[in-house]
Amino acid sequence: MKKEHTSSEPSLHWRKLYDPWLKSWLILMPIVGAGSYYLTRNAWRRIQAILNGEAGSVWDAPPVPEVSEPASFVSYGIVASLIFSLFWMIIARLYIAAQASQRTNKHNE
Repeated sequence: MKKEHTSSEPSLHWRKLYDPWLKSWLILMPIVGAGSYYLTRNAWRRIQAILNGEAGSVWDAPPVPEVSEPASFVSYGIVASLIFSLFWMIIARLYIAAQASQRTNKHNE
């Protein structure tokens, strides 16, 4: 008897291939977004401190300026996360396609 394919088999195969990539993306994407936000915020604070003559030590955290921080820093973090997500999706697809072609080449030999 022939084994009938169910509708869940292709999704299970897809999930098996992409599951490690999805899990690592779920961990790395918030880190990239938050890291981008904090890097731009701290650079802005350092520049504000230098402009106000409060340069201080490189090892010390820059003081919080009197001026409110621009909202574009949050936008920068979100955009960095989206660009990272696009990059991650491209790399995952390329890697899985390369692995699939290597598997078919091994079976043909």
